Amino acid sequence: MRRLFLFILFFVLVKIYAQEPGAITGKWLKTPKDDLIIEVYKFESEYRGKITWVKDTAANKQIGFQILEGLKYNEKRKLWSDGKVHNPLSGKIYKATAKIRSDGTLEVLAYKGMKFIGRKKYFKRVK
Repeated sequence: MRRLFLFILFFVLVKIYAQEPGAITGKWLKTPKDDLIIEVYKFESEYRGKITWVKDTAANKQIGFQILEGLKYNEKRKLWSDGKVHNPLSGKIYKATAKIRSDGTLEVLAYKGMKFIGRKKYFKRVK
């Protein structure tokens, strides 16, 4: 019974934490490949993200690349929207939304046109 209570408390706290605008800030490791870390930070009234680590040493020139920009917290929908994702390999720019799922995973949706044909990327928080 005690474990069940702690389990429920953990998910309630994660849910509450995920609903704060600044919850997206910090360093995030792309999963499942664990090949990229982005650091999300607040710049004026928006959230941005830059690449701070890559697994492939040939891609070290990507470190410092601003991969996310323009994300703004939507209080009503409890997510960050109206952003852009920059693809460092192709140079293409996509619209973006982001949310923190109940398990603490950051989900970033990049799309052109309609969201349902977009691609989701997942990140886990790192220290």
